[in-house]
Amino acid sequence: MARSLSPLPEESLPGLLLRLAYRMERSPVRLAYLCGLVHRQNRLPGEYLISLPAERIGPFAAAARLSVEEANALTLSSFAAVYPPLASVRIDGNRNTSAARKSWAASTSSRYCAACLSGNGSPTQTLYGGPWKLCWHLPVSYACVTHRTLLSHTCPRCAGMPNRPTTTERQGLIMHRTTSGLHPAQCRSLVSGVHDTPATPCAARLDHECQTTHVPEADLSTLLALQHRIDQRLMCVKSTTDASQSASDRYFFPDLIAAAHLIRLSWPDGARYASSTSLADLIDRHVSSYATRRHPPEPGGRVPIAWDAPEDPTECAALLVAADTLLGHEERDDAGVTDRVRPLAAATFSRNPASIGASLRRMDVSPAVARALLRHAQGFYRAGGHRHARQRLPSRPSRFRIEHVPALLPQEWLSAHFDDLLSRWEHHTDGKVRHLRRVSALKLAEMSGGGTWPDCAKTLRIPWNTAQQSLKVIRQELNSQDLWQDFERAVENVASQLDRDTDRVHYGRRRELLSSWQVPVRDWDELLRDLAQFGLGVTSPTRDTATVLIWTHVTQGDHLHSPVLSALRESGCSTQPLVASVSQLRTPANRKGSKRELLRRLGAYAGLLATACDRSIASQQTGSLGIGVLAAHVH
Repeated sequence: MARSLSPLPEESLPGLLLRLAYRMERSPVRLAYLCGLVHRQNRLPGEYLISLPAERIGPFAAAARLSVEEANALTLSSFAAVYPPLASVRIDGNRNTSAARKSWAASTSSRYCAACLSGNGSPTQTLYGGPWKLCWHLPVSYACVTHRTLLSHTCPRCAGMPNRPTTTERQGLIMHRTTSGLHPAQCRSLVSGVHDTPATPCAARLDHECQTTHVPEADLSTLLALQHRIDQRLMCVKSTTDASQSASDRYFFPDLIAAAHLIRLSWPDGARYASSTSLADLIDRHVSSYATRRHPPEPGGRVPIAWDAPEDPTECAALLVAADTLLGHEERDDAGVTDRVRPLAAATFSRNPASIGASLRRMDVSPAVARALLRHAQGFYRAGGHRHARQRLPSRPSRFRIEHVPALLPQEWLSAHFDDLLSRWEHHTDGKVRHLRRVSALKLAEMSGGGTWPDCAKTLRIPWNTAQQSLKVIRQELNSQDLWQDFERAVENVASQLDRDTDRVHYGRRRELLSSWQVPVRDWDELLRDLAQFGLGVTSPTRDTATVLIWTHVTQGDHLHSPVLSALRESGCSTQPLVASVSQLRTPANRKGSKRELLRRLGAYAGLLATACDRSIASQQTGSLGIGVLAAHVH
């Protein structure tokens, strides 16, 4: 086109097409046809706002006398690297357009600043107007920092929305694309004529008739400050060649959107995060009017959930500022974010269907926010859907890993941190304390490795039904005596101690190295040297008995789940003789004479074996260490 125009700074594809159509005195659809953009059925698809198909970029760029880079810069693909909601969305018809709005990705109906549309006084902008800016299609753009004003989203004369289709028109890139002769800044919405005359375009000049909601100056400064930070992040992709992003930059928008959802879904609990009464009133107006504007609820029915961004820029601005305050503005320490977000998340889960919590947990937000979105019930957090990536998120930031957690809380950890709980726990037995040690280990695994308790049990090699039974017993006991806070405080103390420790035991490696280990025959003979010979009764100690007891000591696991006993169960053999032998040797009343000395030797042997595992000397055939390395040292 000999009479083409150069794109204005930040201009969108529909904005450029409107200016070109006005300059060439053609309809937008005719101009789009000349540029190779018209789709089948004479459509100008709305998905072109997100990105242009590869087969259409070349013809369009050539016809409009643009480079391929300039053509791509007219679409929202230029923001995809810094605005994550755009990464997985497409606009293809009404249904997916709605999905794009719900994910806060984009809207084909643009907000606008009247002062920007009026141009900067240059000859070109005096004739054809200023740019319809690309960022105005993003829900997070609600104000013009340059002109210190909130954006508009409707025509001041007819109240129509730019490029919002009628119920009979599919979502397209430009509203009423066949209408020609309109200035780019004129309203294209149709208004009904009088006396049954055909509807005609409103044609009001959006750059002349300004319609802006006025807010107090202090609130405006707050709104503009956040918009400035948003604009900086949206523009950073164009000002740097470094493709990597810091974690705070990567999660800035996902966290902001998730926090906005929480403010709405838990309202009015989140009212304290609105910086003024007027901003709180705006959010309240949005929350209370959403259902009646969109889907009037049936009597006694649930109020529909508002997922998409508020259409009104002022309401959207108030919501985003409250969300930013919830997150802590620019000083977002992980612990503080989690502490502030968690109560609103709990309120949201209690007032809405379970699917709402699952939808929030599916969002790819920062670890701090994702941790706060884990649903808490009776000491444990419920992860998202069973196959969801966020399922493995640790429930607290921990320096220790799940590999440092044994299957049973060691007795010394129990004595050091659970005295207060045990002193308040009436009628606790050795069996119940064993359940407590197992549940505490599951909780530590959740803290450090994340996931549901069955995931943690699998990692710690605790049978699912055993973990379930322990949870059942402990929940009954702690609920009956209101001891959950004591339990969580005690486990947190253990976790804090593990965080401080610099020489942690890698129980995961120990479990792996001893998964098929047995006491070598020569070592067993050496362990029995000079001891009065044991009888050949059912409960007499055997090499398998020694293997189980040593494995239990080294891995801090439950002897009933040792590899030797597990192998007997899988082969269909009875485990009763071996279990009886282990129990007989561990019974305090029997710890005398040769049995006491054997237990001492087994403990010393286990200590040497644990050291060998921790130093990575041992292999799966740990017996290769030999009698001279282990058994000879126990005497």
